[in-house]
Amino acid sequence: MSFLIKISVLLLVLSTTHYVTAQKSSFSGYNESVVIRPIMSINNDFNLQDWYLGFSGGVEDIGYQWGAKLSFGFRPFKKSVQFQENDYIIRQYQEKKYFLSIDLDKRFGHFNLFGVHTQFFAGSKNGILLGTYAGTRKNPEPVWVLAPTAGICFNFDDTAFIKLGYLFMQDKLVNVDNNRMSLTFTFTLK
Repeated sequence: MSFLIKISVLLLVLSTTHYVTAQKSSFSGYNESVVIRPIMSINNDFNLQDWYLGFSGGVEDIGYQWGAKLSFGFRPFKKSVQFQENDYIIRQYQEKKYFLSIDLDKRFGHFNLFGVHTQFFAGSKNGILLGTYAGTRKNPEPVWVLAPTAGICFNFDDTAFIKLGYLFMQDKLVNVDNNRMSLTFTFTLK
């Protein structure tokens, strides 16, 4: 929880020290009409113990600033996990994970940060986490994940977005922290 507080304070400091009020004319056109564009994204969700790389496709509403994507994420390496079956037996597996999700987010606010059109965003990744163990027929139980996310979005003329945020992903692994950073590169297709 302290990680979330640190990120919140950092976002607050960045937004207040470099906040430049934009003239209404420079951000006009938003929240006036629906403008749907297809998008492709590269997703990275990571912390010091784990990393998921993903690809997604969906739509972004440039007018009202919301997005919906179908995502496929995977751990690009095998991770050693241990399970204690009883007092005398501890098993170790090489685990590979896959995450199939529907990602929803909403961008809001407009300001210039270091000369870049910047917004806040909030959303969630909703999906199922699947996996396999190497060298055995046993597989981990599928886990339904509802992972809220929030952060800042760098908007490059509504054609590319870089979203940097915090993701709380409960993956039911004891040796992996649920707090993650999320870095997403999104490109609109014209």
